[in-house]
Amino acid sequence: MPSKLDAPSAPDPAALAVPDGIRHLFQQALHQQSIGDTQGALELYRQIVEIFPVFPDAYNNVAILLKGMRRLDAAIACLRRAILYAPPSGPLYSNLGNLLWMNLEFEAAMTAFRRALELAPDRPETLHNLGLLHFSLGDYRAAIECYDRALALQPDRTLVRWDRALALLASGDLRRGFEAYDVRFDLDDPTMRFDLKLRTVRTIPVPLWSGEDPAGKTIYVYAEQGAGDTIQFARFLPLLASRGARVIFDCPPDLVRLLSSLPGIAEMRPQTGEMPLPKADFQMPLMSLPARFGITLETVPAQVPYVRAPLAITGPSVPRPPGVRFAVGIVWGGRPEHSNDHNRSMPLQQLLSLADLPGVALYSLQKGPRAQDIVSIGANALVYDLAPQIQDFVDTARLMAHLDLIVTIDTSMAHLAGALARPCFVLLPFTPDWRWLNRRDDTPWYPTLRLFRQTRPADWKGVVERVRAAIGRITARR
Repeated sequence: MPSKLDAPSAPDPAALAVPDGIRHLFQQALHQQSIGDTQGALELYRQIVEIFPVFPDAYNNVAILLKGMRRLDAAIACLRRAILYAPPSGPLYSNLGNLLWMNLEFEAAMTAFRRALELAPDRPETLHNLGLLHFSLGDYRAAIECYDRALALQPDRTLVRWDRALALLASGDLRRGFEAYDVRFDLDDPTMRFDLKLRTVRTIPVPLWSGEDPAGKTIYVYAEQGAGDTIQFARFLPLLASRGARVIFDCPPDLVRLLSSLPGIAEMRPQTGEMPLPKADFQMPLMSLPARFGITLETVPAQVPYVRAPLAITGPSVPRPPGVRFAVGIVWGGRPEHSNDHNRSMPLQQLLSLADLPGVALYSLQKGPRAQDIVSIGANALVYDLAPQIQDFVDTARLMAHLDLIVTIDTSMAHLAGALARPCFVLLPFTPDWRWLNRRDDTPWYPTLRLFRQTRPADWKGVVERVRAAIGRITARR
């Protein structure tokens, strides 16, 4: 769910008598902003408001730059200053609401959006932003209504159609949601970080599979988003093969060994930028398969485990010194470049309260830069670091087999644990990803997963307290 503020604004000569020198500086700042020179533009805007501190357009444009730098408190203050000096403006209030939404100030955001719609009731950008807020509050019906109103005004708004698809999925309407999900083929937004092949899916010289009888046909399927998405949707490849298709699958290299255990894949290819197109009758991005199968909440194929680590004589191990009766694997950080990582990731410190449960030991499965948190916060004596033993997902899968429970934020580790049928607690932010639905502690995708949701934005403490109590009940029964 990416969000956007309106484009940088230029002054309206009729609305404000802007001195010629300030107007010249403003045009320079706009130019620097347009070529991506953030610091240069900020310095010029600073000079402008120092000389002419009642210039709302300068504050609005500074807010846009600060938003891109994730300095949200300062951006919000700039927009409030812009509103103070500008005539009543629907776009300014919509921008303010958008920033408050990003800053998890949902009540204030709602007030700003309502004021924006009072001033400009038929403005599609405001309706889109209000829809995002309703989504964050878990009111998916209201979100869809906002998106529908925005699309009635501007039917070609692809980003609104995308967010509408996510709202349908989050509401549990998987059939309509997955049917609408193909709109991602037409997105042109770098914040999405989708695979380049997906962005050019309509130019691949092989027809898209539309759901016709695949028996006797070769269907080329390719992974398109993150590792967790690939693990979650890989369950549909055997289903495609069971209908008589010859399946060729382009798979991320670090998942090839793991997903080779899936039945029915005729050819597994490591996904690289140099791979030539295979000979095939049809092509299909992996996450479009549920739409072609007409999947609903009731028909999600949830037989687990559906992946297995290959057998090995030796492999990674989990040390169990005397006194350890319950081994808990933990993951607290996702990919920093993920658009929602600031909400879904949590401080490692929050999980350390699990270490004082009798007989419980913590084992880190964390990879990437956040793995260094163990050392940086001085938790070496409380957390066994398993990361040095992990080269790919097979290693992680083998480690999970020796753990009694995995406790993870919403990362690929949750999907791996679920696909392996391992017990797993998934810690979710107040506004979770669409796949975790709403107001339930289970998931139709993975029977062995249990969901722990924030009841207030950014409240990881309450989540961990409930996790700690749940682990305490489990160990007390042992």
